[in-house]
Order: sequence, then structure tokens, then C-alpha cells
Amino acid sequence: MTRLPTSPHEPAVLLLGLIVLLGSAPAQVEASAEASAVPLAGADTCAACHQAEYDEWKTSKHARAFSPTFTAYWQRQGSPPECLACHTTGFDRERRAYAFEGVTCESCHGALRPDHPEAASMSLPVETSVCATCHQQTSMEWRVSGHAKSGVRCFDCHAVHRQGLRQPDSEQQCGACHAQRMEDFAHATHHVQGLTCTTCHMPQPRTPGVGGTGAPGHSFFVGAETCAACHEEMVHRSHKIPALTAQIDQLTHQAQVQHAEALQQQVQRLELVVDVQRTRTIKWAFGMFLVGLGVGVIATGWRWQRRPPS
Repeated sequence: MTRLPTSPHEPAVLLLGLIVLLGSAPAQVEASAEASAVPLAGADTCAACHQAEYDEWKTSKHARAFSPTFTAYWQRQGSPPECLACHTTGFDRERRAYAFEGVTCESCHGALRPDHPEAASMSLPVETSVCATCHQQTSMEWRVSGHAKSGVRCFDCHAVHRQGLRQPDSEQQCGACHAQRMEDFAHATHHVQGLTCTTCHMPQPRTPGVGGTGAPGHSFFVGAETCAACHEEMVHRSHKIPALTAQIDQLTHQAQVQHAEALQQQVQRLELVVDVQRTRTIKWAFGMFLVGLGVGVIATGWRWQRRPPS
């Protein structure tokens, strides 16, 4: 059992740890109680019979939960003991000690009992409450998701021991249930641009977490901020709509005024043409009248001269 060094702030830290861990799931409380009653054997003991499961776990994030990256950050924060409830196995709050570094087999399956080889069954909790003990934020997001309402649990998508996806990649994982959606998405513009289901439905966290351990969203909701991550220009344009609308109205009014002025100029030009044509018509008619009058006078004189003598 590895013990932690004492701290001058121990009472306050213990109180904070108690507050944080009050929400732990019953399965984890039961496992802790079992661990305190039965000495923990460690993952190497389990490997004697469960080599395949051990090999998967050995390369997982659970196995590396007490990594140098974690310990360096943890020590910079003053080595708060409440962190060890999730980063070690068999953590005893009262004694400020733990059995093994990392999340080992017995953290989830309970302590190895002496009668295990002959036991009818092992303590193998498969409820999401076990995961929720440490993955609290992810669990809260999952609880409001369509997956939770449909009965899709953590283990339906995630491999238990290696913590990776059950399928080779995220698209195949989603497609295992959403085949029709995948068929439609394959012809969509987003897919052509290289986006996948998780790009929109599981965006990365705002903060990457220690060593990049921040989990992506598990509510699977697509919010406006997700769209804005790629379509920022369109979002900015939407804020300019009132100004653009006013500008359009101004240009429309200006065009109407300019059009009216152009029409007025055309009317004036047409009126001038009409006046010119009217003047020409009057002059032509008056000229023709004079010509007719002259022809009439000449014809009358000619006829007068040719009349027979009386």
C-alpha cells in the first residue's frame, strides 16, 4: 500500500475530496468497500488467466492513468488526494494510501476473492454508473442524449479493456446502428469535404484537459457553435443583415429617383421633338396654303384673259 506525504492543508483537502466524491455511484462504493475488506491482487495476477484482456488493458489510458504527465500536473496542484480516487486502484481516503497506480482490473471488477477460480460468477459490473464514477462530465452529457434514451450504453460503443471504439473508426462505429444515415451522408457536401459524424456530433472540448484527456461531447447535439467553427463568415454576415437591408433600401430609392429623373429628361426631349415637328407641320401647311393661293390667283387670271369678248 503506497501512502501519500502529509500536507499542511490536509483537512481542507480531505473535505474537498469528500464533497467531490459524494456523488460516486453505488457500484464504485461497493467495490471500494470490497477492496478494503479483501486485499487487492493486482493486474499481473489477473493476467495469469486473462492474458488477452490484460494485453488490451496494458496499452489503455486506464493503465496509464498515473502517468508522468498526470503526476507532474498533480504535483503542481499540490498533490490533492481526491484525484487518486480515479487515478489509482484501492485508494483509501482515511489512510491516504492506494494499492496500485492506474485504473487496474479490480477498480471496475472488484477485488479478486480467494475462491475466484471456483466461484460461479465474477463481480463484473456493466452498468454505466461504474464509468460515471470518474467520467462524470461525459456521463451527464450522455444522460441527456438520444443514446441514453434508446438504451445505448458506454460498452455498446467502447471496448471495455482497451477503451477504444469497438469498430475500426468512428464512421464505422456510427454506421453500425445508423446505416441509413451513413448512406445519405456519403453523398452530402460535408462528407466530400472530409467531415465525419463526430466532426459535428462530438466536437472536441473547449479545453484539451491534462495531456489531451479532455473527452469530446457525448450529448451528440449539434449546436450553432459547431456550425460556426467552419461557417464563421456566414455567421458574421447574418449580423450585417440589418445594415445590408438598409443599404439595399437606399440603393433602391436612389435608383428610383435616378430612373424618375431619366424619365423626366426623356419626356422633355420628346416634348421638344413634338414641338419641332408641330412647328414644321404648321410651316409646311402654311407654305402649301400660300402655294395653293398663288396657283388659284394665277389660274383665275388666266381664265379671265381667255374669256370670249362680249
